[in-house]
Amino acid sequence: GCTKKDQPAGGSAPNFTLEDIAGNAVNLADLKGKVVMLDFWATWCPPCRASIPGLERLHRTYGPKGLVILAISLDQGDWDSVKSFLAEYGITYTVLKGTEEVSDRYMVRSIPMIVMVDREGSVRKRLIGYGVEEEVEKEIKALL
Repeated sequence: GCTKKDQPAGGSAPNFTLEDIAGNAVNLADLKGKVVMLDFWATWCPPCRASIPGLERLHRTYGPKGLVILAISLDQGDWDSVKSFLAEYGITYTVLKGTEEVSDRYMVRSIPMIVMVDREGSVRKRLIGYGVEEEVEKEIKALL
């Protein structure tokens, strides 16, 4: 059988259910079979803001092929300002309201942080910081 060693880096992505900006619950486990990119970010973080156009491009390019981007916002509380931020930046990928519990589970120490989850629900890659778009795209192509 499968020993732990055969598993990809990081093992299973910790499951979570978070609300999107419209208040709908999104459960990570429900997305099995798709490639999921988790983006931990916040509106007050300049490198996070800088990475938005790249994420939007990846979403438009690979969304139709089965990539799901879940941007987990670590902004505290004021979701109205986050909503207007999303509108202003023209973000069309899914933004979720993050919790401390989820950022603890994913050991988020600095943002932006991207976690790539494969179709089986395993963590394949963790990329920290702005400017990792090319690497992210390689990873997406490999996983799709």
